[in-house]
Amino acid sequence: MSFHLGEGSVRIEFDEGLYPKDAIYGAAYVFIDRCWVHLDRAGDRRIQVTLKAKKAGADTQAYAGEFQNELLGQAWRLRIVEENKKLVETITARALGGAAGPPGLDELLAMDIGEETAFEDPLGIAMSWEEKYKKKGKAEAGGGSDGASGGEKAS
Repeated sequence: MSFHLGEGSVRIEFDEGLYPKDAIYGAAYVFIDRCWVHLDRAGDRRIQVTLKAKKAGADTQAYAGEFQNELLGQAWRLRIVEENKKLVETITARALGGAAGPPGLDELLAMDIGEETAFEDPLGIAMSWEEKYKKKGKAEAGGGSDGASGGEKAS
């Protein structure tokens, strides 16, 4: 990164390998209210930004420092966006899917559920109560089959 001061302007060159073009464009956009901004190519991998103050007597060296700080902030924002892209897409898809409401009868009938997966029960949730507790039930019934249970007498 290098910068050259001129009269009422500053020229800054950045290596495109270090700073993405989108970050440079974002930083330049922040300065369009105070400066005339000119972007140009300065070699194969370098981008040149020229900031010319709109007001006479502005501190162009301060603009150069502010631009570099803004460029770092923009590059950091781009990195955060890239890292969280999947999360943002997932949340957006869920929000839009929820806004559509539950599927209607036509959509449910149109769904293709294969017979091989329609009746699978890997957790054993669909088991009836009798099937689940039949061993326990037989043991209780077998223990009291002699007619006398507890303190009762057979008549």
